[in-house]
Amino acid sequence: MNVIEAKNLKTFFPITGGVFSKVTAHVKAVNDVSLTVKEGEIVSVVGESGCGKSTLGLSILGLVPVTSGEIVLNGHPINSKNPSSWKPFRKDFQIIFQDPFTSLNPKHTIFRILAEPLLTHKIYSRKTIQAGVAHLLEQVGLSPDYVQGFPHAFSGGQRQRIAIARAMSVRPKMIICDEVVSALDVSVQAQIINLLMDLKKKMGLSLLFITHDLSLVKAISDRIYVMYLGKILESEPTPDLFKNPQHPYTEALLKSIPTLDRSKRPQILGGEVPSPIDLPPGCIFQSRCPYAKDQCGKKHPDLVPRNNGLVACYFPLSPQAKRKKKKR
Repeated sequence: MNVIEAKNLKTFFPITGGVFSKVTAHVKAVNDVSLTVKEGEIVSVVGESGCGKSTLGLSILGLVPVTSGEIVLNGHPINSKNPSSWKPFRKDFQIIFQDPFTSLNPKHTIFRILAEPLLTHKIYSRKTIQAGVAHLLEQVGLSPDYVQGFPHAFSGGQRQRIAIARAMSVRPKMIICDEVVSALDVSVQAQIINLLMDLKKKMGLSLLFITHDLSLVKAISDRIYVMYLGKILESEPTPDLFKNPQHPYTEALLKSIPTLDRSKRPQILGGEVPSPIDLPPGCIFQSRCPYAKDQCGKKHPDLVPRNNGLVACYFPLSPQAKRKKKKR
């Protein structure tokens, strides 16, 4: 069963100008994206900064206005034009943000931050709320003695644990993890990921990771979506994507991963990223693609099935093609 299904999702942000503030253009942050997450699955959305992956996560949860498209949560269609349509699903679908400091109210104690969702959804009564908050803190590896502290008194890793506890408090079915470790020290990142994996097993969660860290998604993901300029360019099961990427952009991302092998230096993808306000005709990746041909400048390719996944490319890569390129 799909816990999330998005079809042809678009989220455009208007740009206004002139004396009467008329809409002159749109930033096409999410541009015709389709995505599914199955029950108990870990799915990742990867891509360079500014590709629209965080906006995609916010759009699915109705935290930013959706321009068009279909969203289905737990088999129930959402009316994207009516913000209250998401209300029945707020408990089942949670999000953990990138910056744990700005996502926690600095004026509230940890007790209040964690107690509020527990009381709102009637998971605990006022008589038992202290025990409920203490249990949440213990689940994420923090002492119950922290309840009277304020967010500024904690380290980045501790604050993210508190944010995870808040998301887990309502016993959700799925959590969207938006760059949950990118703002943390490297030594803390593994601890937070291990915590999320343990909680997933205990509670049978589905997870949607939004990240630019390909080394991370390789270790934890069942499937990966590769996003560029608001569009999905490739979707594959994780082993297939790392073994045999089909889109040139995916290949470039994999080549940019740092390794301990000094003979294999990371290769940085060159060229300028086109503006999401004024997208070029044809394939949106053609200006940076080493394999681009005349056909690529006519129309952006559709996302079509190939092998075990999907790819939007007129000339998808194959192991033979990549070997020939290396010999030149």
